[in-house]
Amino acid sequence: MKILLFNDNPVVRKLVALSAQKTKDDLSVVWSTDEIEDREYDLLIVDDALYSDEILDALKEKIALKSSLFMATRGKAVPSGFDHVINKPFLPTDLVDLFFQ
Repeated sequence: MKILLFNDNPVVRKLVALSAQKTKDDLSVVWSTDEIEDREYDLLIVDDALYSDEILDALKEKIALKSSLFMATRGKAVPSGFDHVINKPFLPTDLVDLFFQ
């Protein structure tokens, strides 16, 4: 599976990388839409620290994706339009379970 992580948090990046390594998935990490190299991904993961409606629209215009995941800080509002939501803090095993769905 090809995963695109839109994130600038090193802790989140490390946890997602550990999960992708365990499931043998291909992970690309970017913090700007200008850094995206491929056009197709199986899963887009967006961290709430970088989320805006404009960013999500720009991502969806730039890439084709099968599924999306929003990483939300507990207690914050979750925007619509995502297939899955995971609350921070989370464990790598939480993501591994999601990657196998």
